[in-house]
Amino acid sequence: MIASIAVVSIKELLAVLFPHLAGLGFDGVFRSGRSVRIHVRTGTVEAQCPACGCPSRRVHSRYVRQLCDMAINGQETIIHLQVRRFFCHNESCPKKTFAEQVPGLTSRYGRHSLALRDVLRAVALALAGRAPA
Repeated sequence: MIASIAVVSIKELLAVLFPHLAGLGFDGVFRSGRSVRIHVRTGTVEAQCPACGCPSRRVHSRYVRQLCDMAINGQETIIHLQVRRFFCHNESCPKKTFAEQVPGLTSRYGRHSLALRDVLRAVALALAGRAPA
């Protein structure tokens, strides 16, 4: 019996390999030396202020975050994530602007994806604070 071969797009393939990036817009995947660089952007219309929970649609600015992610075939994976800063409309909120977060991928001030952070935490617990012996 001959198996049928399905042709999938790069976006579909990336959604299978990186399910935590499925809700983002892909701008490209590049290889740079011994690293794989994935350029993605958020596509949400609004975000909630982390301090007061007030939703906002008014964009202040955009910037690119670099997140280390799980290795691919022994190669470093870096996610270049374009995120937006929003204005908080709540006058009593101490935050005037805030950056959007991607659920399942980012944390405030984080430089690692949540998946990589979980793996690093598991390794640290397995070593129980011992130096590499």
